[in-house]
Parts: sequence; C-alpha cells; structure tokens
Amino acid sequence: MHFQPDDTVRVVRLLALEREVMGSTEPAPQPRIGDSATIVADVGEGLYLVEHATDDGVTVWMAELAAEELTLVDRPDGGE
Repeated sequence: MHFQPDDTVRVVRLLALEREVMGSTEPAPQPRIGDSATIVADVGEGLYLVEHATDDGVTVWMAELAAEELTLVDRPDGGE
C-alpha cells in the first residue's frame, strides 16, 4: 500500500526490533506492534517517516518504518 502524509496507521509487524528513533524523551521508546501513528513523509524505497504522539501532540517516537510494517487506519481526505 502507498501511504500519504497525515494518514493514520497502525504498526502490525516489526522487521527490526531496534531502529534509530527520535522522541521527546531520551532514550525514545521503540515502536511496538499495535501503536497508532501518523505518516509524516514518504522517504522513498517503501519507507515512511512515522510519528507516534500523545493525545496532546507530544512526540513519543518518530522512526522510519517499511510499508509492510503498517496498515492504514484512516485517511483524512477519505480517499485511497
């Protein structure tokens, strides 16, 4: 699937248990299966910059994940 910026996605599998992650705490937690997140950017070659944030907008983690690690939950414009 091709994701778009602002899509809401869920992490459904992890191809790497540890990866480079940024966040509001140090060290930032790793993504976990079941986490909901937002697509920030398509970085190419099937990779997406994805942000998992709290309800008040604080970044918990931001990391690059492969398309096969994600499933679409919601698309803001309702399109495909």
